[in-house]
Amino acid sequence: MIGTIIRVIICVAAAAGFGFFAFPITVNVINIGNISGMAMCVWVFLIACKPIHRAIRGLCAHFFVTKALYYTVNTLFTAFVIYGIIVSVFMIIGMNQAPPVNGTAVVLGAQVMPQGHPSTMLRGRIEAAEKYLKENPKAKAVLSGGQGNGEPVSEAKCMYDNLIKKGITADRLIIEDRSTDTKENLKYSNEIIESNNLGKEIAIVTDGFHQQRTRIIAGQLGLKWEFGAYNADTAVEYAPTFFVREWFAIPYQLFIKK
Repeated sequence: MIGTIIRVIICVAAAAGFGFFAFPITVNVINIGNISGMAMCVWVFLIACKPIHRAIRGLCAHFFVTKALYYTVNTLFTAFVIYGIIVSVFMIIGMNQAPPVNGTAVVLGAQVMPQGHPSTMLRGRIEAAEKYLKENPKAKAVLSGGQGNGEPVSEAKCMYDNLIKKGITADRLIIEDRSTDTKENLKYSNEIIESNNLGKEIAIVTDGFHQQRTRIIAGQLGLKWEFGAYNADTAVEYAPTFFVREWFAIPYQLFIKK
């Protein structure tokens, strides 16, 4: 009885998880995060649903190839889940590093919509930057992000305009609008920090899932920052997709992109 209840709970959780990973597709957000997340949820559902699992196992048992495929798929998914748990622990540690008091905020950009307003993710980072600057009245911020395809203004300018509207004075904001990715965000922001004699106590303002990879890139660049994380509130409907995407982005950054 208890085992059945546990299986039902797992099936419901897997179905809900599938919905969370699938939702971003409705707004044209498709990446390895939601694709692999949906596949993982389907696998968990099939394993937890006893009648379906028994039927699949029975069908695969008749031939060597299908039996080998059955065990290979289960082994790979099990390894993937274990790997994801390990990476997630490091990501959670990264997003819980206390930010400095009155430090220099480096705000990492995200997409600007064609209409000129910030995307959901960029809006979250703007709001986090506003909060940090109001909590730390002596802090300044480097707003980092260039102008990508389909963006009417640079991400940095969009952040600047919105923070000015929120009451942050212009003398506390510095625009960095050359960067096209996180590595350039940090590299060019560091040049601004050094040229303006800003402190090396840095508050990285970005989504929590992005913090650990940002720290890795900073280390690869040799940046001598003492920094903590100031996390934006990631929209709950996007969080699972982008969190799982980092499971792939972090090893790619460590071993391939560097």
